[in-house]
Amino acid sequence: MKKVLYLSLTLLLATLLIECKESDANFSPGASDPRIAGTWRLVERLYPVIVNDTLIDSVSVGDYYKIDSTFVNNQYVIDSVLVKAHFEKDTIITTKSVDRTGRYSDRLPQTLTFNTDGKLSAKGDTMSYYYPIKYFLVDKTYPDSLFLNLYITTNRANVYFQQGLKFNADTMLLQPRCERRCYSKFVRVK
Repeated sequence: MKKVLYLSLTLLLATLLIECKESDANFSPGASDPRIAGTWRLVERLYPVIVNDTLIDSVSVGDYYKIDSTFVNNQYVIDSVLVKAHFEKDTIITTKSVDRTGRYSDRLPQTLTFNTDGKLSAKGDTMSYYYPIKYFLVDKTYPDSLFLNLYITTNRANVYFQQGLKFNADTMLLQPRCERRCYSKFVRVK
């Protein structure tokens, strides 16, 4: 009886797993903008980095009395000692955000490929941010600026987020949302 129950549960689970399908199989944001279609190689990136800095300094301590008490013959005896002025070490730890510019050679290319059907693929360690993104669409809603909608599939829904987009001849600039200025600069691969 137990074997039949376990076999039934196994068959049920197998059927459920077989029925699971990729939800984005029918999703397509549409044809891409001809300006972005093709492969782009990362050449420069400006991004914020958190830097911890330790500063060791000496602090001047003025004269002061150190009060001490001891227990002698069932009584507390209070004693005070004059401590002369001296220097003590002090450690200060600071944390700040600084901008760092990274430049990338073509020996280990970091690339994004924008297909004409709206699919996106990324290659290279630095491009790992774009690995889960499968689709894109150039958003031309605002006449004076372009945005790149990047679609990620989560909980069987295709959700997009935007990055600013600028073109200058064979150069493309992606501008993610940052507290300060940041960008990724690409050149078209020929």
